[in-house]
Amino acid sequence: MAKQTFTINAEDIDKLNDRMTSPDKDVEIKGAAIKDALCDYTYELLKGPTKGDVLSHKGVHIIHDDLQSKFEFLNVFFADLDDAYTGHKNTSTIEDLEQEIETENYSVTGFKLSGVEENKSVILIGFKQVRSGSIKFETPKVKLDGNYNYLHQLKTRLYDLIDEVEKYRNGKTAPQDDPNQTHMDFASEDDDFEKGKI
Repeated sequence: MAKQTFTINAEDIDKLNDRMTSPDKDVEIKGAAIKDALCDYTYELLKGPTKGDVLSHKGVHIIHDDLQSKFEFLNVFFADLDDAYTGHKNTSTIEDLEQEIETENYSVTGFKLSGVEENKSVILIGFKQVRSGSIKFETPKVKLDGNYNYLHQLKTRLYDLIDEVEKYRNGKTAPQDDPNQTHMDFASEDDDFEKGKI
């Protein structure tokens, strides 16, 4: 495989950091996990008299497909941090690794953020499929200002996921039945049809 070079614009990194440290935000998502198509999340209050308090919320609404897919976009990092790609060198792109069969064995179901500013880290949580079932585990902490080989891509996808968790917090869920929509029941018509047969 030919050696590949990645060019990361410093402005792109600044934009990523600005997305997560906006002064307009009232809360900062510190973690989230999906279970049974629901999302539980933890957030820190950034304003008000209780600034700094960390609260947990147990979601009761089914997640939107967008949130599910944002979790799935982290599977490749979960696999990489577990050293699943033993035959690849550090020159492989994330897109190449996503195509590998090993990626299918990994499923991210949660994440936790810890630390502040230059010490901020993420831990990915999920499952690895093995022959006799699945193993739940957490990755080691990955510093968001560290030297992880795919750090820029991880941060981009992580911030996209956090954005989607914030949308869930603000009411974006799976489509629900509209109570104003008429429900049609064809059972009575079927019964009438059966009764009318000779």
